[in-house]
Amino acid sequence: MATQIIVLPGESILIDQNRRLDWADKGNSFPALPDTIHCVLWNDLPGQNEIQFKDPATGNMTGNTDLNATSDAVGSTTIAALLTWADTRIEQIRVACGAYNTAVDNGTASDGESWKDYDPNYS
Repeated sequence: MATQIIVLPGESILIDQNRRLDWADKGNSFPALPDTIHCVLWNDLPGQNEIQFKDPATGNMTGNTDLNATSDAVGSTTIAALLTWADTRIEQIRVACGAYNTAVDNGTASDGESWKDYDPNYS
């Protein structure tokens, strides 16, 4: 199970410090986050686990909220739900990559296709 996640809405998601997803690759089941969130940090690196907030109109930082447990809220979801989502999404991508590779091996993949074309969960 994923134990660490850094979410930069609109940019990327880092899972367990070794798996980076572009924002576009988050899939269609990513929990909705308010547009006031600049960053969600939940990891075991030095520093505070926190939600960093911004003013969506200006992009200026407006403050932070410490996170102390996986049950802590991040908008209408929790850290635990984000970690569960991360595990699910990694598996969905693994399956889509396998299907794409099989199509390539069988010669049934079209030019310009990628694993994303084989992922029904892609957003």
